[in-house]
Amino acid sequence: MAKQQRPPHVSATAKAEVSLKASAAAKFERKKIISEQIPEDVTRAKANTWLTIISPITEWAGLKGDQLAHKRTLLRIQQEETLDTIARSASAKLSDLAPPTQPIPPKFLIPFLEKASLEDAGSKLVEMWASLLASAATNYNPHFVHFTNIIAQLSASQAALFERLIGDKGRKRALLNLESLGFHFEHRFLVDFLLRELRPMLGEFKSAVEIFNFISDLICLEGICIVHIDVDNIDKQSDDYIGHIPSKSSYYNDLKDDIDMLILDSSRLISYQDTGDFGFENWKIRILFFHVTNLGFSFAEACGIGDILDSEVQE
Repeated sequence: MAKQQRPPHVSATAKAEVSLKASAAAKFERKKIISEQIPEDVTRAKANTWLTIISPITEWAGLKGDQLAHKRTLLRIQQEETLDTIARSASAKLSDLAPPTQPIPPKFLIPFLEKASLEDAGSKLVEMWASLLASAATNYNPHFVHFTNIIAQLSASQAALFERLIGDKGRKRALLNLESLGFHFEHRFLVDFLLRELRPMLGEFKSAVEIFNFISDLICLEGICIVHIDVDNIDKQSDDYIGHIPSKSSYYNDLKDDIDMLILDSSRLISYQDTGDFGFENWKIRILFFHVTNLGFSFAEACGIGDILDSEVQE
């Protein structure tokens, strides 16, 4: 008597179930392998130090350590010492201030930490980073995200030149100086101002040097850096001419500082201007200069450049 065989579909069903189980197991194994291949976050130990120091800021801003934990994988902190220095300095700046009410968005904080960590701990730029962090903790502005990119691209020499352009009397004084020149961030306003000042003095000028010195005294002020002043007597019978950098702008060296100033110009912190030829009677004048822009003044305020109390600015 022949053995009774099971229906074929039973075997097919069993094979299908085995196949599905094998597929599920395979999928589970693939996921497990991927999970095991992710390396441990080597930055976590370094992050603990600066998170401890910066905790007053992050707590005030509503960014607890556990809220940042999932963001740490995005950080590649290379210089723990730099972040420690920045955090300590920012904490000191905030020590006398009331806790801020606005949070520091991760959109600012994450790129800030990434870029600031690349700075050398002894760099002049560290204080700028610390001041920007303190500003973000007290009065956050979306512009600060762009300011992190600007600082990251600056060299110490460029930062020094920008601070020299703001001047040691503070950024308010620099802004007042530009306003006193009738200056609205376009060179034509400076030209109009100079012509108004020069015309009444026409009979008193005896040489190009006198006009040169008169202009230098008027416009060599904080907030503006004179690159060159040309004064030429266009009378065919005269060769009276002078053209160079005024002594009051002596901190600027066109051979040494030209590239750094142009880089600052490309970041729009300052602007290069050429008045072209203008003048009156038989005098022709041309002025080349840099000046701080509106963006530059906003950047300086956020980064603590030219921080002088209003009461200290003599009107």
